[in-house]
Amino acid sequence: ILPLVRGNNLPDLIGKGFTNPPVCKPPKGSNQDQSSYDRIVMLWGNVEELIRQFTIIFVRSRCAPYIKAYQSFSKTVETAKRQQGKVFIEDINMHLAGYLEIAIVPDVYFRIGETIFHFLIDEFQDTSPIQWRNLFPLIENSLSQGGSLFTVGDTKQAIYGFRNADYAIMKGLERDNPFPSAEHSVRELATNYRSKKRIIEFNERVFKKNLLRNDEYREAGKRSGLTEYVQEPREGEKEDGYVAVSLLERNDDEPPERLKIQELIEELRKRGYYYRDIAVLTQTNEDAVSATTWLNEKDVPFISYSSLDVRRRTITGEIVALMNFLDAPTDDLSFGTFILGDVFTKAVSKEYSGIDIGRLREFCFAQRENHPLYKAFQETFGGLWKRYFVGLFRAVGFLPVYDLVTEIFAVFRVFDTLSGEEAALVKMLEVVKDFEGGGFNSIKDFLSHALDDDSGEKWEMAVPTNTNAVQVMTIHKAKGLGFPVVIVLLYEVKNRGFEYIIEEKGSTVCLLKINKSAAACDEGLQDLYDQERMKEMVNRLNSLYVGFTRPERELYVVGVKTRDTAYPFVLLPTDEFLPSVTTQKAVEKLSITSVALPSCPLLHRNRQFEFPDSAEEFMSIQEKQRGDFIHRVLFYLDCVGDSSKTEIKEIIKRAREDTWSDYPGEETEALVMAVTGNHEMAEYFRAVPGREIRKEQEYSDSAGRLFRMDRVIIDPGAITVIDYKTGGNKEALEKYRAQMRNYMKILGEVYPGKSISGIIAFVDLGEVVRIR
Repeated sequence: ILPLVRGNNLPDLIGKGFTNPPVCKPPKGSNQDQSSYDRIVMLWGNVEELIRQFTIIFVRSRCAPYIKAYQSFSKTVETAKRQQGKVFIEDINMHLAGYLEIAIVPDVYFRIGETIFHFLIDEFQDTSPIQWRNLFPLIENSLSQGGSLFTVGDTKQAIYGFRNADYAIMKGLERDNPFPSAEHSVRELATNYRSKKRIIEFNERVFKKNLLRNDEYREAGKRSGLTEYVQEPREGEKEDGYVAVSLLERNDDEPPERLKIQELIEELRKRGYYYRDIAVLTQTNEDAVSATTWLNEKDVPFISYSSLDVRRRTITGEIVALMNFLDAPTDDLSFGTFILGDVFTKAVSKEYSGIDIGRLREFCFAQRENHPLYKAFQETFGGLWKRYFVGLFRAVGFLPVYDLVTEIFAVFRVFDTLSGEEAALVKMLEVVKDFEGGGFNSIKDFLSHALDDDSGEKWEMAVPTNTNAVQVMTIHKAKGLGFPVVIVLLYEVKNRGFEYIIEEKGSTVCLLKINKSAAACDEGLQDLYDQERMKEMVNRLNSLYVGFTRPERELYVVGVKTRDTAYPFVLLPTDEFLPSVTTQKAVEKLSITSVALPSCPLLHRNRQFEFPDSAEEFMSIQEKQRGDFIHRVLFYLDCVGDSSKTEIKEIIKRAREDTWSDYPGEETEALVMAVTGNHEMAEYFRAVPGREIRKEQEYSDSAGRLFRMDRVIIDPGAITVIDYKTGGNKEALEKYRAQMRNYMKILGEVYPGKSISGIIAFVDLGEVVRIR
């Protein structure tokens, strides 16, 4: 203890033993020694109490720096969310709870637009406390008016405690009726419509017999309902099913489970099962990856649900690396990652035979001290830079994220050079589309979204239901699914402690760093630790139950142990379900029905956007916003009369509100007056009998493409279209002429028999160009 104190390593004092004092008890009759001994024991007890108090303070203050860091920027985050009109998904339930605390139920229904009388809640065991708190007053109101609540769930399958789901909500509703105005009825479904008799018996041995004998996990099983449920096979079931438990000694050098799984799948195939009839379930994603490796060794086709996330694929990583580089050009790692990847090297090999991966590696190695790397690339490979990167550099900041990604695909022709990755590429486009649909359009936000683990399901590719392949997934992924044959791969589960434990006291929440030794120092900490430990054990047992109840016909449990008393092997009835020495009978082989569909390849855009060399054609964000504002002012202007100045001032005020801008009113008013007062333009801002004016009207050409025209004046015998241009240059005049001629052609088709003319109005220059 003394070296720890002197070295200022006070946290290491937590858990130190104080049972025996540091001195031996003196013999009887030695009064002086006894007095000294008693004093030492007293001081020893004082030290023990001080360390106990230090432990409590340490546990409660360990997370304080993180809380302070959060508090320092949380106000800024809230301000930014309000300014951008955004609500984080994780905030929705909290906002609803806050609203429901101050609002009455009829007002809630008024805002929804209708009254809900009947509630059906599926997977009720996965309901979180705040979700139930939000629903409770609405359900209570509905039941008082003759409505109903129908919940469906199974507390034995509550495996989402890490998402704050609380199975105790369902257990409480089973036990007590919290709604006095309604009848309370609980029904347990006793018939198992999925699994055969032998599988049901195996689960009863595990959970209703062995679990009840286990002192450590017994209470967790009782709380979840695993020790007292009732399940029977379907009436008239002819087959008993099959279960085999194989416990293997762990050997990391030559994993025995690899050979076992390979042999099982080969034997199942010989007996008539298709690959798609078989599922391999694991406890973790890492175990699932190992299982797929073993299947791959035997050329067994498989679908890994742990690898459906396209972010795990090399091509996605390369494209994200390119986007990182475009967002931050000094990021040498991202640029190097991309130019050495398949996307770039395969595109280059199609057009530049003299440049291969070897030369690019030599370049990166030679320029490793030359920062930034892309500048050296420009000098060394000028042609490649111009061919592949110049256009993308121009596009960043101007194109939306979706258009930028499609441009990347077009530039490197990924659908041609990497056709085998088509599914991953299409999924990436879908994710980008959904991302923009959520109101986001920043490349930086998208890159953060790509790193967000919580968005994993959005990145997963859909799996065809008729694919003949072994399905490999975690037990969590398998929840709700069923398979003819299931192989459950189990490893010893060890207690690893908790990152933090939440203590709630009214409106106050504390984050505590508690381990087993720290919990023993205080009764309150011990209670919190025991509660969290109980939740963890319930989750473990329920996960095991979910895995063991997925099979329909056959279940194979492959356990890899280091000791027999470890969880979950201590619960397995190994002796009763040994692998059979006789070969199981063949199964009736059902033919895989398939419908021959005509080939329908996807068509992808390979034409790149055109980015002219003239820098003046690109507007800054400020210039674009100013142009939008002036267009909005001119949109509201119908005709110019005697009261035009007053009217224009009101229009400018309205346009400011629409565009959230604050451009000088006098300057804008002068520009508008100059446009409408121009001798070639004034006649088109007058009220004329029989005249119709359309502003920002969309017209379609013969191919169905839409074009929005700023101002179209429809007179009895003539049509005039006006296009406003802001800015101080006319370098793109030829482009504007071509655009105007296209407008005139479209209008000629829409209004046959009328003369068509066009006007390009340069608002800032005060000039007009007529097109006839």
